[in-house]
Amino acid sequence: MKVTIFTCATGGGHNSTAAAIGRELTARGHTPVIRDALAFLPKSSANFISKGHNFAYRYAPKLYGVGYRLEERNPSPLLYEQSIKGADLLREALRADGADAAICVHVFPAMMITELRRRGELSLPAWFVATDYTCSPGVGELDMDGYCIPHPALLEEFAAAGLDPSRLHATGIPVSPDFIRPLDKQTARRALHLENKRHVVVLACGSMGAGPMRSAAEKIARELSPSEDKLVMVCGSNRRLYRSSKLTLEEYPQIQVVGFTKRMPLYLHGCDALVTKAGGLTTTEAVAAGVPLLYLDAVPGCETRNLEFMSSRGYALAAADEAELPPLIRGLFSGAIDPETMLRNREKNFPRDAAKAICTLVCPA
Repeated sequence: MKVTIFTCATGGGHNSTAAAIGRELTARGHTPVIRDALAFLPKSSANFISKGHNFAYRYAPKLYGVGYRLEERNPSPLLYEQSIKGADLLREALRADGADAAICVHVFPAMMITELRRRGELSLPAWFVATDYTCSPGVGELDMDGYCIPHPALLEEFAAAGLDPSRLHATGIPVSPDFIRPLDKQTARRALHLENKRHVVVLACGSMGAGPMRSAAEKIARELSPSEDKLVMVCGSNRRLYRSSKLTLEEYPQIQVVGFTKRMPLYLHGCDALVTKAGGLTTTEAVAAGVPLLYLDAVPGCETRNLEFMSSRGYALAAADEAELPPLIRGLFSGAIDPETMLRNREKNFPRDAAKAICTLVCPA
């Protein structure tokens, strides 16, 4: 089968999810094509969405959160109206690809497909993959053949939004197999030249390095031994944060500042704890790698919902701000907090191998 996967360049998570699905389709002998749905919108709209999202996410997270909560309480037709401007070009892309099915890992292309179906201009099977642990604004208005959601405990929430329960599938969120594949901690540490460290903590706030990273790094570092421990601060694509942190954090030998890296699977397999904002993909990668999670409520909105979902079920710990991190770090390393409890809670009913489950649904033959 030829399957077109639509992502949206508003952060690294959606692209990584699309890549994981594409990799599994290829392994099964199918032909995936990954496309950025923003390319179908007028340039002004695409730039506004992409750059506006990135700016608000990095530099005005509270404003981002206010907008999200408003959309939750009083859904505006503006999101749908802006998204469907790309519907015609999306239809042409499907024709050019010779697609037999479509998968959307973002609500924007799913809205475009919904619009084409309402017009009677599209009949091929189409699936939506949710990448956050909540039913985000706009998802309840979609018309898709199936909805792949992150966890069975969310079935009721998605159904309450108006989606047909028979079309809901608790597959999980697809991640790279490098996170899923078992790798013992010492092997990962040797590959990272961290094998002589007692404790290793990773601080990573998404592909864009959002949130109070520097102040969080300083507070965590004060709980670590300069010679025996290591805090790996991953700045992602945020070059400004990387450059400034290399300078301002020089006084802490226990901090290693890293920019964009393709070695996150090694860092997660090799660390004792991940401190991060509650992104859907980062959360799922940590679960797949079996690493304890400490959340910073850095970006209000869907990530607040992720944090609430994970922490309320004992899947993760949460700090309201970076000042609350030190006692959590102390608790993990002293034994006052048992990280194994967190991992056991996840083992009970957390979906595994999401990419395989989704590909089986889309391409059953």
